[in-house]
Amino acid sequence: MKNTFLLLIIFLIYGKIVHAQVAVNTDKSSPNSSAMLDVKSTTKGFLAPRMTFAQRNAIVNPATGLMVICTNCNADGTEVISTYLGGKWQNVSVTCDLPMAPLEGTHLQSNTQIIWNWNAMPIATGYKWSVTNNYATATDMGTTTTKTENGLTTGNLYTRYVWAYNSCGKSDSTIITGRAMICGEPLTETHTEGAVAPVTKTVTYGTVTNIPGESNKCWITRNLGATQQPNTLDDNTEASAGWYWQFNRKQGYKHDGNFRTPNSAWINPISEDLDWESTNDPCVLLLGSPWRIPTLTEWTNVDAAGIWESSFGPFTSGLRLHAAGYLHSGHGDLVVRGQAGYYRSSTQFSLTNGWLLWLGSSYCILDNSFVKAFGLSIRCVRD
Repeated sequence: MKNTFLLLIIFLIYGKIVHAQVAVNTDKSSPNSSAMLDVKSTTKGFLAPRMTFAQRNAIVNPATGLMVICTNCNADGTEVISTYLGGKWQNVSVTCDLPMAPLEGTHLQSNTQIIWNWNAMPIATGYKWSVTNNYATATDMGTTTTKTENGLTTGNLYTRYVWAYNSCGKSDSTIITGRAMICGEPLTETHTEGAVAPVTKTVTYGTVTNIPGESNKCWITRNLGATQQPNTLDDNTEASAGWYWQFNRKQGYKHDGNFRTPNSAWINPISEDLDWESTNDPCVLLLGSPWRIPTLTEWTNVDAAGIWESSFGPFTSGLRLHAAGYLHSGHGDLVVRGQAGYYRSSTQFSLTNGWLLWLGSSYCILDNSFVKAFGLSIRCVRD
C-alpha cells in the first residue's frame, strides 16, 4: 500500500496516468496516443541499463524487444546497444555509410570544350569536380552530374577528378579523362609498355565519321597499336597490323612475325559469362574513356549498310580494315596475316566464344565460332 501511494505521488508530480499510459515531463494533457511511455526533455536522455556480456546473457527469459547497453559486446570490446530479437541477443550496429565513387560517364568533346559527365550514385547528396586530385579545393557541383569546361587546347588529353559526398563524408576520387577534339582530326597517343600496351610507341591515329550504318560515331582509321594504315588489303606488316587482344583482357600483344611480345604464358581457355568490361577495354585505357571496342550491333549495322560481301568492302571503306590475321587460341602464334582479318566486338556469344567481324577474300560476316582465347585486332569507336 505504501509503495502504491509513493508511485501515485511520483506520477502526479512528473506525469499523468491515462489508460495505463505514462507521460513524463510533458506539457501535454496526455501522452502521445501511440506511446505507452511519453518522455520529453531538452536537457536529458533516456538511460538504458548497463551490463557486461556475461550479465546480459544471465538474464532469465528475456522478453522480445528487451534492450540494454552491453559494455563489452562490440567486436573491439567496446559498448553497443543489445536488443533481444528473434530468440537471441542482437547488437545494433550504428554506422555512417559513405557513397561509392562516381562512375565515369560519356563526355561530349569539341575543339576547345569538354562537357564532363559522371553517373549519380546511391546515398550521395552531392558531387565535387576538380582539375587536381584535391578534394579541399574542388568545385562543389551540388547534385549536378555534369561540368562544362571551355578554353581547352585542341588535341590535348585532359585528366579531371570527381567525388561523391554525403553527411558522413566523401568517396574516393574517380579519375576521368577526355580530349578536346572533333572527329576528323588526327589523334596522337604515346602508349607506354605495361599491362595494356606491349611496347612503348607514339601513334598518330586518323579519325573518321559518317561511316554508313553508324554515321554518328567516330572511328579510328587504323588498328589499335598500328603505326600506319595498310598499304594493301593483304598487307602483312606488323606496322599495319597493330596489336592483338584476347576477349575481355586488357593486355595487348605485338607479333613481329617471329616472336610475340610480351612472351608471357598464354591464357587458354577463357570461360566467363561477361561482355567486355570497360575496366579491361584497351580503347578506354589507351585512348581515353570516350573510346571503346565496338559492339556486335555496331559491326552488324556497318557491315549491312556497307553491303560488305568480301574483304574488299571493309578495305575500301573509310575504316580501311584489312587482313591483319590473328594469334592462335592454343599458343598465341601468328596465323594468316595478309590473308584474313578478325576484328573484336565487345559482345560475347557464350561463356567461351565472342562475336567478331571476320573478313576474307570471298566473305565478310559476323561470326561467333572463335573462342575467347584467340588474339584478334581491335578498332576503336566513340559516340
